[in-house]
Amino acid sequence: MKIRSKIKSFFESHIAFYIVMGVAALCTAFLLCGTKAENGSITLDGSNAKIQEYTEKFIEDSNAALYRIMNEDAPTDEATIEANEATGQGSSTTLAAVLARRLPDGDTDNGLKWQCSKYTGYLATGKREYSSVHTDYGPVNGKDVAAWLVRNYGWKYIDTPIEGAIGSGGFNTTYGHTAMYLYSTGANTAMVNDANYVPLTVGTHNMNISGWVWVVPGDYTPDPSPSPSPSPEPSPVSSCSVINVVRGDTMGAIMKRCEGSVVYGEAMNNYAKTWYSTIVKPGQSVYDGWVSGTGVGLYAGDTIERRE
Repeated sequence: MKIRSKIKSFFESHIAFYIVMGVAALCTAFLLCGTKAENGSITLDGSNAKIQEYTEKFIEDSNAALYRIMNEDAPTDEATIEANEATGQGSSTTLAAVLARRLPDGDTDNGLKWQCSKYTGYLATGKREYSSVHTDYGPVNGKDVAAWLVRNYGWKYIDTPIEGAIGSGGFNTTYGHTAMYLYSTGANTAMVNDANYVPLTVGTHNMNISGWVWVVPGDYTPDPSPSPSPSPEPSPVSSCSVINVVRGDTMGAIMKRCEGSVVYGEAMNNYAKTWYSTIVKPGQSVYDGWVSGTGVGLYAGDTIERRE
């Protein structure tokens, strides 16, 4: 009984290994002895393998998804590209019109879905479809959209992007990317509106735009730079005939500056009688201010005038 228990325990602990080895042996035998059918399946008698309808649909959907992932942002077929690259189409639009076409985040073009170049092509031209075969593709790769708008629709390059400008980037990649500029968020970053950030839907997000090029409609003219504000008129320069009084001024300092020396007493009083207020106490001399009820002759902000 002990031997039987040991054998049973051994097989139970190694059953997974034997199952894998058995499946591998069966597949090997099937490949060596089987015959390839017309539909690509391998059967023993060479007839087509029967595949359930739901299994076929799963295979088709998987292939479609794989194709989209592997060719994300790929252009349309060559004939469609050629038709859309005929020069001289021309277009007259405005940044306001471009911005007005902006779609809400999450939009999928009624289920047709968006690629980045299809969406920005729509923003720029109002045209939604570029290929009846690949309805979610645009006219060209994302990195070529700016040049395509310049060549075919008369757009022009701009050094600094502005709201509504269409940009292309990723020139060192296979397909690149394209987006509409909204506003700056840093030295090399910006808030943009595009498609495919969330796969095949419209989205608004922050993005690195280092190395991007930007284009605007050919009719765009930047607003003129605002005229500089006129410089304020300089305050009259104080002299020994007119003085703008500032806090801290004294008749002694004024007498020193204008007469070369200071003499106090009656001479100072007589000198103060020759200076008159023109703003705070018009017609009142500095001396009169000293002996008035306020006891003040000089007022900060006043202009005094010398009258001999």
